[in-house]
Amino acid sequence: MDGLTLTQRINKVTYKNLRIGFLWSSKISLMILSLMLVTLWLNHFTNDSDISFLLTAQFTWQMILSVFGIIYFNRSAEPSNYRLVSAFYSFTYGLSWGATILILGLYAQFTLLSEVLANLTTMVALLGFYTYRNALYLAVTPILALSTWITVKDEHLTLLFSFEKFMITLIIIESGRRVLYRWFSNRVQQEHENKRLLKELNQLASHDQLTQIKNRRFFQIELEKQIKNTRRLDIPLSLILIDIDHFKTFNDSQGHIAGDECLKLVAKVIDASLLRGIDSVSRFGGEEFVVLLPNTNLDGAILVAQRIQENLAKVAIDHPASQTSHLVTISQGITTYEKSQRSTQFIEKADHNLYDAKKSGRNCYIAA
Repeated sequence: MDGLTLTQRINKVTYKNLRIGFLWSSKISLMILSLMLVTLWLNHFTNDSDISFLLTAQFTWQMILSVFGIIYFNRSAEPSNYRLVSAFYSFTYGLSWGATILILGLYAQFTLLSEVLANLTTMVALLGFYTYRNALYLAVTPILALSTWITVKDEHLTLLFSFEKFMITLIIIESGRRVLYRWFSNRVQQEHENKRLLKELNQLASHDQLTQIKNRRFFQIELEKQIKNTRRLDIPLSLILIDIDHFKTFNDSQGHIAGDECLKLVAKVIDASLLRGIDSVSRFGGEEFVVLLPNTNLDGAILVAQRIQENLAKVAIDHPASQTSHLVTISQGITTYEKSQRSTQFIEKADHNLYDAKKSGRNCYIAA
């Protein structure tokens, strides 16, 4: 999981959807303008209309703006302040189409065409910009205001009709935006919840529930992966098998609750002793832990084992029933991977060294 909060995820997906909406609206605008420009000049050659040059300048400017939008928003990188960029583009979109609608309605006397364009471009803005309310209204306000002004100027229509048309359009836009945004936010929340559950499942599958370090299942998978890397890249791989000395007597004398606390504390010490992100410690079973050290030779593994022993001594966990020390100690078996070894042989070698460390009096390590 990417670790985003729900608010952060909504912001991220909002711009992603806006970007798609900007690209879509730019492409739709470019297609409509190209069609209108071709139609305009075909009409100009037959009727020699004086308005053709004004409309040509307007259409050309809008086409350049649309091409810029396609180029700019074709990038996947999110601008540092995408809300400002979104607001600017949306207002420019609305203002440019509002100007075109005004020219067509008042000067060219194409009232029906201007009305169709106003409805079409408003719908494009609603579908493209609904995830960001400010962007939507910055786009539709110029279009709606100028198209309403055309109806006000139309002597065949009443002022009441213009007002009703304006209010009904606003109601439709806001109702549509709310429905679309509710669908959008529900989808993002569902995705966020799915990722959260997936993270929890991965945590349960790969972590030991008591100590919260990695579990044996994770270790087996990671071991096979690192062995493949070792063979392919010809780099060393080391393993440390760790056992808490006299842990049974600790449980018997201190109780199982104290024994669980001891396991958690030892696991924490081992994990804190690993200084690289690629190193890992897993609970191997009972009071045994296993440390996997990629790209580490035997000398490097010995340094890690010494650091673990030193850090555990600093924590100083009392063990009154120990036959080795009055504190909790560990025995460690260290080995480095040899070519052609199977994973089981690799582990067995570390286990054999751990056994030798116990025979040698515990609270020590054997490396071979």
